[in-house]
Amino acid sequence: METGSQNAFDAIVMADERFHGEGYQEGYEEGSSLGMIEGRQHGTFHGAKIGSEIRCYQGFAFAWRCLLHGCSTEKDSK
Repeated sequence: METGSQNAFDAIVMADERFHGEGYQEGYEEGSSLGMIEGRQHGTFHGAKIGSEIRCYQGFAFAWRCLLHGCSTEKDSK
């Protein structure tokens, strides 16, 4: 009888450690997945922001080139 009660006691004591490990593993997997999604959204947003800024500078450069060199074609003025 003592062996059975000892096994039950050990199972109860070890349950905390087991549940902690399982919870950690589940949380880690979910956090990794959400982190990838959030990182992708963050990268997309900032990439678009930087791309927009670069296109703005490119527009200024083309406009100044046109003004300084006297653009004559419609294609260059776009």
